[in-house]
Amino acid sequence: MDYSIFPPINAGLNGLSTILLVTGFFLIKSGRKEAHKKVMIGALASSAVFLTCYLFYHYGVGHTEFPKEYPIARRVYLAILIPHIILAVVNVPLIVLLVIAAFRGRFEKHKKLARYTFPSWLFVSVTGVIIYFFIYVWFPPTLEAKDSELGSLPQSDERVTVVEARFESGDLVFEPAFQVYRAEAGQKNVEVNFTVKNTGAESAKVSRLVSGCECLYVEIDQDPVPPGARAIITGLFDTEKLRGQSERKITIEFEGERRPVFLTTRIETEPVYTITEEMTSWEIGSKPETKIVEFRVVRDDPVKVLSAESKRKEVTCELVTVEEGRSYDLLLTPQSTDMSILGIVRIETDCEIESYARPLAYFSVQ
Repeated sequence: MDYSIFPPINAGLNGLSTILLVTGFFLIKSGRKEAHKKVMIGALASSAVFLTCYLFYHYGVGHTEFPKEYPIARRVYLAILIPHIILAVVNVPLIVLLVIAAFRGRFEKHKKLARYTFPSWLFVSVTGVIIYFFIYVWFPPTLEAKDSELGSLPQSDERVTVVEARFESGDLVFEPAFQVYRAEAGQKNVEVNFTVKNTGAESAKVSRLVSGCECLYVEIDQDPVPPGARAIITGLFDTEKLRGQSERKITIEFEGERRPVFLTTRIETEPVYTITEEMTSWEIGSKPETKIVEFRVVRDDPVKVLSAESKRKEVTCELVTVEEGRSYDLLLTPQSTDMSILGIVRIETDCEIESYARPLAYFSVQ
């Protein structure tokens, strides 16, 4: 699960709630009660969806701490965060009472509750957006701070980007919780590192440490982890045939902990070439016109297409060189579209990476 998508979603929902709340306020002031009702139901829905996403996100990743290398900004952040949390808790029963009063037609009570609930609700929505920008946009952890926090973690790799800086589970602090590794095409394996710090008074013993079938090995350099100590968790993943993006997770569980921790690495493999469209199709009974499959080299070093052969005699393939080593067109022409066909085009290249040397394109008549 990629939890990094939730902070911007949560901020967007808070922003939407803000717009709807302000719109609802002006609608009721102008006497447009029915429009006010619809807009406020929308505000209620967006806030409810936000609360669901917020709880799901923090259940998965735990507490997100503001970087300590921004002391002044951290004070401002906490000054906003504390009343935000308090009012968010207080708001829930107030909003419930507000909605019940409105649906029962008790508008005088609804109006009295709204005098307190509306500004509180609006404050929580606005500050929710501000908090997002503080911690994810304006003041992200610096590289130096990450290195300092990670302590004995091996030297930072320029190919690694930290998405979630830390995750706390009881007395254990994991860093990072989510990272992105940019791998080269054909790279045989990727080594990833995480740390776990034991902030408790007792040693923490690993009861489970596993990863998926793509993992060549996963290990922790000291087990149990002594109080106040930091251990390195290392995983080695097989990535030779990997293309595009793929997530790899390390699952670690300590004795006495209620649930396991998932340390995630999204591996993004740099492309060698692109093929568009990978699936070329015609409708049954349509005109059997020629369609073009584009083969484009996107890395600096050239890749020559040596041949392109259709594996079905019903569809011919002509290879056209647009620019040697950079750009090629495959012209696919069906003899007929009267019947259903599914086939492949086998492309032979001089790419030195074995897993990229013979790509496939697909075609169908459906």
